[in-house]
Amino acid sequence: MITRLRVGLIALPFVLAPIWLGGIWSALLIVAIALAGGYEYYAMMQVGDYRPARWLGLPWVVALALTGYTPGMPWLSTVLTAGLLLTLIYSLFQIEKPVSTWLSTSAGAIYIGLMLGQALALRLRPDGLWWLLMGLLLTWTNDTTAYLVGSRLGRRRLWPRLSPKKSWEGTLGGWLGAAVVGGLLTTIMPLPISFAVGAALGIACGVLALLGDLSISMLKRQVGVKDTGALFPGHGGMLDRLDSILFVLPFVYQIVTLLKLG
Repeated sequence: MITRLRVGLIALPFVLAPIWLGGIWSALLIVAIALAGGYEYYAMMQVGDYRPARWLGLPWVVALALTGYTPGMPWLSTVLTAGLLLTLIYSLFQIEKPVSTWLSTSAGAIYIGLMLGQALALRLRPDGLWWLLMGLLLTWTNDTTAYLVGSRLGRRRLWPRLSPKKSWEGTLGGWLGAAVVGGLLTTIMPLPISFAVGAALGIACGVLALLGDLSISMLKRQVGVKDTGALFPGHGGMLDRLDSILFVLPFVYQIVTLLKLG
């Protein structure tokens, strides 16, 4: 825990400063995260003998992430289609496991790049700083509260096949913590939602954070690794830190966009 706290405190300014500055700085942060996360994903797939085309996948991850730099993400369908076709054409020439190559390359690029692109698009909204910070704070609150409650009160296992340490007690504690913080944030942030809506958003983000965490756990168990990498001592790799966020921030972006909040 001490190691985790130290690493978190050191890394936090390097994350929050580009988010606060916005614009090109947020884009550069997203590119760095996309490259690190993509590299870890393709390394895991290689361990599992899925044979991804990393040299095709990593540029595709970055390109998808950068589609969020233009309002409305108009380049998304073009980048998505081009990547799918290029990886499929490359896979035609693979002698062994061509389908695995195509699917593992495409899934990683879409999973990481598409989600990060929406996170970038969220930040670049006029009110995006506050929505992005809310999504991050709800995710961190959920994860931290779930860990603290689960480590002390956890008895009933939530999903032993994917995450043996997670408990129902910790999960519910995380959702409750996210709901309380979600409501409170509406009183201090200039966001056009009520306390009740903020609390409901906190619960929804807590549920999605759990699903994001379990999704990465599923990938790790499938290929037989403990962590996605060793970039952050005490935390694991970039994907270990992104797992919840990759589900939460795109959800916030979709809700804000579809409901025309702000």
